[in-house]
Order: sequence, then C-alpha cells, then structure tokens
Amino acid sequence: MASAAPANSYMLLQYSYVPDILEKRGPYREGHLAGANKMAEEKKLVMAGAVADPVDGAVFIFRNVSKEEVEAFVSADPYKQNGLITSYSVRPYMVVAGDSS
Repeated sequence: MASAAPANSYMLLQYSYVPDILEKRGPYREGHLAGANKMAEEKKLVMAGAVADPVDGAVFIFRNVSKEEVEAFVSADPYKQNGLITSYSVRPYMVVAGDSS
C-alpha cells in the first residue's frame, strides 16, 4: 500500500500598517510586491493582500515554509525596513476547510 503524501503546513503572517500607509507606500511598493511575487513564484506564498476599509494591515498565507523563512521575508520587506509596518505576527495556520492542495 502506498503511503499518503505529506500534508501541507501553513504559516500566517499579519502586518499592521502605519495609519497613512496609502500616502507613504509609493517609493517602497514595487520592492514590497516583488518580494511577495518571488515567494509566490517559488510556490511558498499561497496568497497575500491588504485588508481594506480601512487599509490598515495585510495578511499573507505561506505554505511549507518555516517560521524563520517568514521572519526573513519580513526583514527583507521594504515596508518593514522603512517603518511602514507597526507590528506583525507569524503563526501556524490550520486549514480545516477549502482548497489546501
């Protein structure tokens, strides 16, 4: 009998932004998006985006990466390097419904 494929693991990254993020992000946005797109191309980032109404943070869902990899992503993010992120958290994320392939 063949063994089952290992289950995917997920990490949730949540950012809190400065209140005037939309006005301040311009010079750093291209680099911020490039970092996220690189992780997506490597199949390490499932999805990411800002939370809206108001835009005051963002959510990233990573697949099959370590907490250290996510921390390295944050450290390299131009938004973090330039003070646009007031706080962030990295936590394991347990998928119980939906597409987890």
